[in-house]
Amino acid sequence: MTELSFPGQRPTALRILDSNVSPLPLLQGRVLVHENTRFIPRMRHSIDDDLGGIVVTGDTADERAFQLRTEVGFSGPLLIDSAPYKTHTATVDEPFLLPRDDMFADVETSLSFQKARGASAALTPTGYVEPENAKALKAVWHAAQRIERGDVIVSLPIDATWLKDSHIRQLIAVCTQIKQPKALILAGQFDPLEGAKEMPANLRRLMSEVEHMALLRSDLAALDAMAYGASFAGIGSDSSLRHSVAPGERALVASGGGAQYPKVLLPNLMCFKGAVGLANKYANTPPPVCYCDECDGQALDRFDKPDGLTRQESEDHNVLVWGGWASEMAAHAADADRQGWWRDKCAMAVEQYALENQRLGVSSRAGFQAPAPLKAWASLPAGTR
Repeated sequence: MTELSFPGQRPTALRILDSNVSPLPLLQGRVLVHENTRFIPRMRHSIDDDLGGIVVTGDTADERAFQLRTEVGFSGPLLIDSAPYKTHTATVDEPFLLPRDDMFADVETSLSFQKARGASAALTPTGYVEPENAKALKAVWHAAQRIERGDVIVSLPIDATWLKDSHIRQLIAVCTQIKQPKALILAGQFDPLEGAKEMPANLRRLMSEVEHMALLRSDLAALDAMAYGASFAGIGSDSSLRHSVAPGERALVASGGGAQYPKVLLPNLMCFKGAVGLANKYANTPPPVCYCDECDGQALDRFDKPDGLTRQESEDHNVLVWGGWASEMAAHAADADRQGWWRDKCAMAVEQYALENQRLGVSSRAGFQAPAPLKAWASLPAGTR
């Protein structure tokens, strides 16, 4: 199959695949950084060459991806997520979002354009799949069946309620029918996996039972997915990219608006916490320190500023910390070993909450509280599907 030709210099990166080549060997075992186009083409030193990569997200994702390839010289795995699910809801007639001002627009053109701009593989422009809308979900499956090229990843931006017990079997059945690699994106306010207690286990079941699944635009759930069979995953560089919301909704923030401060990944607690809240909590107690390459022994309460440099430093810290965990996980080749390691790591983090609150001299209500998904990962038996 011949790819379309586009004006401008063709990227010469080593990891742009031919349209007949599956992206799985290139992406297998990697945890990508989901980046906002506002902050690209800056290259992060924190991205692991062997286990990392980039997903560019935003209105100018294709342009920024091209800059990463041609100006910055990034040659690693790169995906372009223009996030059509932010504005378009999948329907039976239109599961994919195509330009309405181009009479020749079709899925093939959309996919080829991504490759021409430097993407290693092409993501389908799938709309948001509403709760319980089985017809729209099946329409995505049928549309995917008509795609003949081999370098495609079927994007599945679904409402997180599809992970409830009442819908998980249907979701698994449809995903099983889609033969291409599939990238799940969960939509919901705050942490989508906190919507129902069974969601973490059912996400794990989906990754375990369906071949060639991935989880993008996520938080540490990406690592749980990797432990349970995901081909690859992606973690958002900031809180807005660690989940999505339904079209027409505005992502709610705990601060209620105003200046946006970084969310900092605490290694001992395995959770993201707001920088201002951290600074307040440790106003009278020595804060935890970090020894990643970005922090080099500095305290983790130092990110309480809304400027760009502070945001970049906090995000690089986050990537280095969870990237280190991804590297540790990759060292456990067997599924059982990997899953046991991950369960024990999560359980150890849960135990740290009481100790840290004791050190702060506060109750669990006033101090840190372990997120529900972390507690689920720590308590579900290794190998639970």
